[in-house]
Amino acid sequence: MTTSTPKWHLPQATSDTQFSAEHLLGLHAHVYFEAATEAAAEALREKTIAEYAGREVEVYRLIRTPVGPHPVGMFEIDFSQKMFADVVLWLERERGDLSVLVHVLSGDEYYDHTQGALWLGPQQSLRLSFLKKRSE
Repeated sequence: MTTSTPKWHLPQATSDTQFSAEHLLGLHAHVYFEAATEAAAEALREKTIAEYAGREVEVYRLIRTPVGPHPVGMFEIDFSQKMFADVVLWLERERGDLSVLVHVLSGDEYYDHTQGALWLGPQQSLRLSFLKKRSE
């Protein structure tokens, strides 16, 4: 699959490394929920599956307990760079009161979830000790 490369660059992760768009492995969105918002998360998940069927978007199952850096339940959406604007703008419109973390996949988990991330809705406190930095 060939995609065009956007002409933007991400902020520097370290003083000697710059992650450019052509080096990204893709993008993730994590949609967070708690018991009171689980039904809304499941509805958004199903709506996402229907909206992006047959496109460069994968939607995964609900994970109801904290896992890795994610402090509450969530489900993940994986998508390509070419789908970035479409997916992010759609999530912002459809997410309701749910928080969504959107981040790059650069190979540096810590960078990806901090400097290489944006939030839709309230920011969650990630458990950053679970994340590996590129140098580790």
